[in-house]
Amino acid sequence: MRFVPYLRLAALNGSIVRGEETKKSDIDIFIIARAGRLYTCRAFATALIHLTGWRRHGNRVAGRICLNCYLSDYNPDIAPRDSKSRKKVAWAYKYMIPLVATPGVSEKFFRTNRWFDRFWVRGLNCQVKLRRQLTPKAPARPEYFLEFVLSGKFGWWFEKKLMGWQRRRILAGKRPGDETVATKFEIRLHPKKH
Repeated sequence: MRFVPYLRLAALNGSIVRGEETKKSDIDIFIIARAGRLYTCRAFATALIHLTGWRRHGNRVAGRICLNCYLSDYNPDIAPRDSKSRKKVAWAYKYMIPLVATPGVSEKFFRTNRWFDRFWVRGLNCQVKLRRQLTPKAPARPEYFLEFVLSGKFGWWFEKKLMGWQRRRILAGKRPGDETVATKFEIRLHPKKH
C-alpha cells in the first residue's frame, strides 16, 4: 500500500481490531489521501488490491480486503451525516491501527474525531496486542515516485477524469438507506444491510 500515490494513511479497522472477527469476516482498510487526489489514490489502491487477489468483491468476502472509506487529509472528519450512525462509526474506527502513514496524519484524524470519546467501544486490549504484532518490518511511510509522475496539469486532469467516472459508478449503485457518499473530500461505501 505504501506505493499507492497520494496515500497518506492506510489503517486496519473494523471487527479484526476489536477481536470480533469470524471465519466469514473481511479485512477493513480505511484510507486517507492527499486533498485533491482522493480518486487517484482510490483507483491505484483498488487496482493494487485487486491484482494481488486480496480485494473483496461479489461473494468473495472472507479474509479479503474491503476498501470502503476514503477521506481527504485536509479534513479527515468521519462523522456520518446521519447522527444515529455515530455509534456504529465509532465502533468501526475508534481503535484503527495505522499500517502505512505519513507522520501526523493519524493524530490529525483522532483530533478531528474527538467525538469518538463519547462512545464506549470494546476492543482496546485487542488493539494494543495487534499493534505490537503489526509493527511494520518495511518502511511504513508512503513512497512518492508516482506522485512526481502524476503531478502538474496531467495529474489534475487525471484526477478530474477519475472522479467523474468513479462518482457516476458509485452513485448509480446507491439504494435507499445506503450510507454511500462520493464527494471531492470523501468516499464512503456502506450499503444498508438488506
